[in-house]
Amino acid sequence: MKTRFIVVGTGNRGLGCFAKGLLGFPNKGLPEFAERADLVALVDLNAVRGKAAARELNRPDMPVFRTVKEAQAQVPADWCIVTVTDREHRDVVIEALEAGLNVLVDKPLATSVMECDEIIAAMHRTGRQVIVGHNMRYGRSTLQAAKLVRGGAIGEVISIEAAELLGYSHGGDYFHRWHSDFSRSAGLMNHKCCHHIDILCWIIDDHPVEVSSWGGRRFYTPRPELDHGERCGDCRISSTCPHFFDMNKWDGVYRRIYKEAEGEDGYVRDLCVFSDRHTVYDHQTVQIRFAKGGLAAFSLVTFSPTGGCYFNITGSKGRIELGESTVDGKPYLRLQDASGKWTIINIEVDKTEHEHGHGGADIRLIADRLGLGQSDPLQVATTDEARRAVLIADLASRSIAAGGMPVTPAAAGRDFPPAPPRAKTLPRV
Repeated sequence: MKTRFIVVGTGNRGLGCFAKGLLGFPNKGLPEFAERADLVALVDLNAVRGKAAARELNRPDMPVFRTVKEAQAQVPADWCIVTVTDREHRDVVIEALEAGLNVLVDKPLATSVMECDEIIAAMHRTGRQVIVGHNMRYGRSTLQAAKLVRGGAIGEVISIEAAELLGYSHGGDYFHRWHSDFSRSAGLMNHKCCHHIDILCWIIDDHPVEVSSWGGRRFYTPRPELDHGERCGDCRISSTCPHFFDMNKWDGVYRRIYKEAEGEDGYVRDLCVFSDRHTVYDHQTVQIRFAKGGLAAFSLVTFSPTGGCYFNITGSKGRIELGESTVDGKPYLRLQDASGKWTIINIEVDKTEHEHGHGGADIRLIADRLGLGQSDPLQVATTDEARRAVLIADLASRSIAAGGMPVTPAAAGRDFPPAPPRAKTLPRV
């Protein structure tokens, strides 16, 4: 019997990764997925987008509903995949749980510790499962690193330096869309870096006891001297702008699911990145003190010429370094023992994996849900672990509001984190 799925949110992630992945579309999933999965309905408040997504799936007659409750009442399913905007996660996940569905929610779990706790309480109350789509765990190097560190390869973890560097296209893309509104995303430390914060905590198997943070927005600010337009589609400098977003790429799928659906809810996908509408920071640093004594410094930069990430973890008996090179984009993993000798660890990657999302991590995540995966149980992100990542981002926002002062977990869990000060109020030395 096939496992029946509902996908909630028919934007790029819901349509391109999960819906097409479940149906075994080329470069999105595996053919055998369709033998195990049955996508029975789509849910989206924007009916135009939902129907456009159904056509993209070659299922023009697939039912599209406005709520999970309506979908479950008419076409009962087993699992609900949630890919709506982050601030909507709590309400949609709880609605799905109470409708009798298990839930796979794309990262982050929610936008605050308070909302995470409400989801976890609903999960226990209904007896249903909640899995969080922290697909970075499904990378080959991250799993090997976690096993090495947890196995004592570098001894007691003492110090960590880590960062995510987003290239102009990748980093700037968040400033085209809803993610640049703190009230909807709780900032990029929560939306984007929850991946990396989760990986950091997961590798060292520890939890935070104190967090401090600073941030700013110095790059994605108004640039009237560029003579740019309000959106990429109407911009005079689109041919030379490194941040240009083309609605017609990938055979025009973005035009069909976003541009042609604007009249329904007013959401514009390609707003100019150089604007004063943003309420999130474009660079941020977070300092974390862990329960076992380790100290970490994590940085986010959204305007690097090229992208990459790294985790450098130093312990009492050695050091481990992993990440993606900013030179060629290739993953690396290396181990140094106490004598200084380096061991380069080969990362075995199937040559077809990079044809799929996130280097094959997305399809491994889906495969696990369909009983076709060969992943390590360690890779499944529990709600408590996903909450831990949100906790660090939540506390970082509270620290920024307190002028960079350290805050503890006791400060979170009662409300939504405060938005950062407007960029113009930040001190410049």
